[in-house]
Amino acid sequence: MKKFGRVLAGASLALLLAACSSETSSEPNKVEKKEAEKPKVEEKYNKVVPVEELEDRDYGGLTFKWAGPMRTIDPNASEVKEKWLERIQALEKKWNFKFESVEIPYDSMVGDYIRTTLAGDPVGDIVYVHAFNYYPAFPENGIAYPVSDLNVVDFDDPKWVQSARKTSEYKGKTYSVRPGTMETVIVRDGIWWNKTQFKNLGLPNLYEVYESGEWTWDKMFEIAEAATKDLDNDGKVDVYGLGADRLAFDLIYNNGAEAINKTKDGVDVNLNDPKIVEALEYFQKVHKDHKRVFLQPKEEGGQASVRNDFRDGRVLMVAQDWWVSTSDLNGGRMKDEYGFIPFPAGPSNENPEQPVSVGHDDSMEIMLGTVEKPKEKLEIWDEITNIGTAEDWERWTREEYETGANDAESVEYAMLMHQNVKTNLIYGFGELNGIVNKLFTDIASGATTVQTGLEAVDPQIQAALKDFRDNGVDLGVTEEEIEQTKEELKKAKEGQ
Repeated sequence: MKKFGRVLAGASLALLLAACSSETSSEPNKVEKKEAEKPKVEEKYNKVVPVEELEDRDYGGLTFKWAGPMRTIDPNASEVKEKWLERIQALEKKWNFKFESVEIPYDSMVGDYIRTTLAGDPVGDIVYVHAFNYYPAFPENGIAYPVSDLNVVDFDDPKWVQSARKTSEYKGKTYSVRPGTMETVIVRDGIWWNKTQFKNLGLPNLYEVYESGEWTWDKMFEIAEAATKDLDNDGKVDVYGLGADRLAFDLIYNNGAEAINKTKDGVDVNLNDPKIVEALEYFQKVHKDHKRVFLQPKEEGGQASVRNDFRDGRVLMVAQDWWVSTSDLNGGRMKDEYGFIPFPAGPSNENPEQPVSVGHDDSMEIMLGTVEKPKEKLEIWDEITNIGTAEDWERWTREEYETGANDAESVEYAMLMHQNVKTNLIYGFGELNGIVNKLFTDIASGATTVQTGLEAVDPQIQAALKDFRDNGVDLGVTEEEIEQTKEELKKAKEGQ
């Protein structure tokens, strides 16, 4: 694993680097001040109670099932996995239960969760699920258990992934209990940039631009224009300045707004929020004024893959999730040096010093809705995940970001963005998502103005929301399928 020396993001990377270059510099005072501003961690999160010191309990030999894809706990894979397996094994003996990993393929897991839960015999107790599969179908239809009702979990414990917790919240209840033991990398959209090509073209260092306070929407497109090149003078762009699959949503969330808002009754959508209107007007403006800087569809094979084209040097900045680094960039897959900074904050963002990272997905660990003895199983889950202090969790999180990073600055920005990850939950609403994305397409093409477009789609949005409130979400499972699942589960038990 790569190890990077720490540098400070958010206040001034440049100041810290200058401070490190001279022992007599007065700059360390600024660094110390920033360090002192870190939120204090409650004392109870600074220690882990060893299994042998826990109270005695007898769970009667019940089986706790942890289900989903990649459920193997390899103690050689990381310190986290080693500590976790050790604690599970020690607790199995002390509290008399059996921990079982149930492997379920990605392509069948959602259907398996739904059918077995509705059949009354869930395939797992705590299971892995994607946000766009979970929300709102699972909580609305009782597929997920509202674990906050059990009063077992301290959701503020640093071991819990807070983005997953917030994503899971529905009608005032919390459903996700995802610890960092599986993976704590949660940062979604930021800007990956090609450091090598930026230097070759004489483009500014984006870390310096960000730290100087000049990293704005306008600045990003100014640089994208300068990075866009016709290398062979044939009238066609060979290198694009920017690739962005979800630009409208990136602008909306980084302007301090959200596409979909949670209420005590479910959800609401108000695209007439002035911050959203401002973001969409800018979205239309850049498609008119800077259309040439965007990576265009490939001549064959459908839409361009901005991830692959960034890796291959065809696009020099790309708005993408952090996980792209480990799937597409590191390990020599990208030949050029690359870096990562936050997407620029919009003019109406009231908290620009804390950047937003927004994505269409998050990973959660939820309890299925018809689990037997839910409180006892949540008690087990809560205790087997007590493997580290707040300091441990911060260190493990940093180490995971280091796995995909190409430099120290990227890690610091990822850690900064880690504190404010948002999930665009509109992707879970099929009809509503379609309406909104059609609006974005029309705005980008100039087929409508922002105001006219919003006025036209508002009745459609309200009708879709009313349909959801009145009829919920269709899970796509028939009574016959549920009965068939009951029979299959019964036969499987009889055959054991």
